Amino acid sequence: MPFTKNDLNINTKGRAKGAQNKNTSEIKRLLVNVFECNLSEIVKQQDKLTLNERLTLNRTLLQYILPTLKSETYSNNLEPSIFDTSNW
Repeated sequence: MPFTKNDLNINTKGRAKGAQNKNTSEIKRLLVNVFECNLSEIVKQQDKLTLNERLTLNRTLLQYILPTLKSETYSNNLEPSIFDTSNW
């Protein structure tokens, strides 16, 4: 059954901007809860891990707890970056 033009039963707007996916937010809440409940055990066992294992553990766990940073692009008409070495 193909779609017809201007069909009122079709949601053409999609999900509203910023609307949370219910499944994703529930999974994140569960992961944070598991992490918080096991934090004392993780700290105890962390002393037995090598540096590489600790870094891997932190990288693995933190990606589920902390929000990811989005890269920002700057146009040329903004102030130069503090990391811009062209003026040195």
